[in-house]
Amino acid sequence: MSDLSATYYNPAACALLERPRFVFNLTSIELANIDVAGAAGPGLDFDQLIFDIVPAMLAFHLGSHEEDGNHFAFSFLSRHDSDFDLGVSNVSVSPVSPTADAGFGRVKQRVVEYWTGGTWSRRVSRRVSVGVSSFLAYRAQRSRRSLNVEDLAPGVSRAAFVGREQEYNHVRVLAKLGLAWRPGKWELGATVTTPGLKLWASGKTVFNASVAGVDALPLLSASTQTGLPATYHAPWSVAFGASRVFESTVVHTTFEWFSAVDSYDILTPEPAAIAGRPETIPLVYSGQAKRVANFGVGIEQRVGDYFHLYGGVARNASAFVPGRDAFSPWDLVDVTAGASVDRGRLRLAVGLGYAWGDGMLPQVVVPPDFSGVPEPLPARFSRWTISFGASFQNE
Repeated sequence: MSDLSATYYNPAACALLERPRFVFNLTSIELANIDVAGAAGPGLDFDQLIFDIVPAMLAFHLGSHEEDGNHFAFSFLSRHDSDFDLGVSNVSVSPVSPTADAGFGRVKQRVVEYWTGGTWSRRVSRRVSVGVSSFLAYRAQRSRRSLNVEDLAPGVSRAAFVGREQEYNHVRVLAKLGLAWRPGKWELGATVTTPGLKLWASGKTVFNASVAGVDALPLLSASTQTGLPATYHAPWSVAFGASRVFESTVVHTTFEWFSAVDSYDILTPEPAAIAGRPETIPLVYSGQAKRVANFGVGIEQRVGDYFHLYGGVARNASAFVPGRDAFSPWDLVDVTAGASVDRGRLRLAVGLGYAWGDGMLPQVVVPPDFSGVPEPLPARFSRWTISFGASFQNE
């Protein structure tokens, strides 16, 4: 690790950099595809392309870089950025038929998490260093789900609608502690990341449901609640990394474990009232995550004095728990390749990645009169990523 991306990956490594590189731009362009048959009901399938531009990192060193002194750095990074906007429709309306069916389902979820903060690191010996990065983390999540169902038959006209929106903003402070060791041609490191401590949070929920044309179950319900207390629980994580340096090749390996997060209420809104009836509809918005472990291996090959080639493969398991706030049940295999070129003090890099995976996803939008447990559905995901990066080395 030869640049200040170490502020995130392992803050201890900053003290072992011979000449820190200022990371001033790193952006990824993503093109993803999600395919879920029956995601909003029978015949209502998701098959959606998603295009997104994801900013990644900015980092720079503060003060002088003396080998035996304290080292300080500042960084900003996009820890998470996803935007799903999935709409479907199933129309079988014919002017020559007395029976007509129509349906529409939609899911939109936007999740962002940005970290910014400072890093301190120091050598405790010639080859060993320690460090800590303290981050202020901002997380925002917006989830919107809706479903329309219409049915027209001789003498019968039925319609149902349900719409639900939840959103929250959450600010916490967290720490990442690191240890780095350089024994000979090996580069070893370990980090621990804390879940964080909440500083501020606020949430909102909107709900609207109706059923018409069904004598046994006419229904109208609505609720809007703002300024709700909000909670977000992040996992602990522990990571280990090892690199073996050969004459012109470096082999990298990494392993990271994330703890489970028990079920908790992100928002606790009051139940929605039903017009003309004593019953209410509970508005549940919960979070949970299962324990996962991810690992990867990569190779770096120097070609000449100024050109490097890179390649790697990683397994990224999903912490998804059905019925909770997340929308990502797929375990991914991620393959990447790239190259960089040194132009004096400037290093430019470009990379190409492809990830794929599948998982089981419950029906994501259901009618307001649905009382059972949605059956899980196979969900397939694939993503192309193009990354551009640059780092600058000070005098």
